[in-house]
Amino acid sequence: MLSEDQQTIDRVLSGESSAYAELVDRYQSRLLGLLAHACGDRELAEDMAQETFARAFRKLNLFSGQSQFYTWLARIAMNLLASDQRRKRIENQVTREGFEMAMDSVGSEDQPDQLLEQSETQQCVRHAVQMLDEERRSVLLLRDFDGMDYGAIAETLEIPVGTVRSRLHRARLELKTILQRKAVQLGLSGT
Repeated sequence: MLSEDQQTIDRVLSGESSAYAELVDRYQSRLLGLLAHACGDRELAEDMAQETFARAFRKLNLFSGQSQFYTWLARIAMNLLASDQRRKRIENQVTREGFEMAMDSVGSEDQPDQLLEQSETQQCVRHAVQMLDEERRSVLLLRDFDGMDYGAIAETLEIPVGTVRSRLHRARLELKTILQRKAVQLGLSGT
């Protein structure tokens, strides 16, 4: 029995290109969430998600069906994001922080102090995640923010499962250290 995704892909490949909208609807919010966590910029995440779906559509005939469609899609997205980040480093551009997202959440009338604190915490965590090297950050985002299992992460990043486990462990330790240092700097720690 073919999966629902594979049936939809077969329809697209047989000429019913409008069926691709079903795949976009099915995975758009999940992919957007992954990309937003990965880059910390909702606008860039939306652009990357759109480019990911466009690229996946153009290369749909290359999807072998050996992995889940979302895993293949996430691999495309992470590769696009990595390419974009490399390009920006080469151009020496600084990526925009999540300031607009923080301001949007502060705009609510419900408990503005709590919303500001939550927004600042989220921004601090996003910044700390961005400080991780690309390999560790990718594994951490796919596991802890997107909820992928180790096997799917290994497929997405095309690395062994053991490498996924070690990178994830190191990423979590490094993230903890970064956040502890930040807490000490801000006077939020008893140490």
